[in-house]
Amino acid sequence: MRFYGIASEGRVIEVLEHLEDGIWFFEDTKTGSRERLDAKQVKEKLRDILRQVEEWKEKLHLIPKNTVFVFVHEPSDPKAFKIYDTSSLGCASSLSPPRWKIYKEGVQIKD
Repeated sequence: MRFYGIASEGRVIEVLEHLEDGIWFFEDTKTGSRERLDAKQVKEKLRDILRQVEEWKEKLHLIPKNTVFVFVHEPSDPKAFKIYDTSSLGCASSLSPPRWKIYKEGVQIKD
């Protein structure tokens, strides 16, 4: 499954408009937690994470404003997201596992 980086938090909000109803899963790889969500809850969860990303970009002045933290499998028909945190910065050829994964039931994504 191919993922596309989204440099703008505003663009992520636009992608959320294409989110399908159904059963979704949210995983926090740092804590090992997994939640079952509906589409509305996914949108709320992603908006919370986006606020955190915006805060990192404001507070950590060394992070360029166009740094990509959010990746989506298909912007026009999103079924999976990978969201990285600041610990992934500085990786040259590959990213560490994502901090958060959000995906629709039945979709399998690899780190």
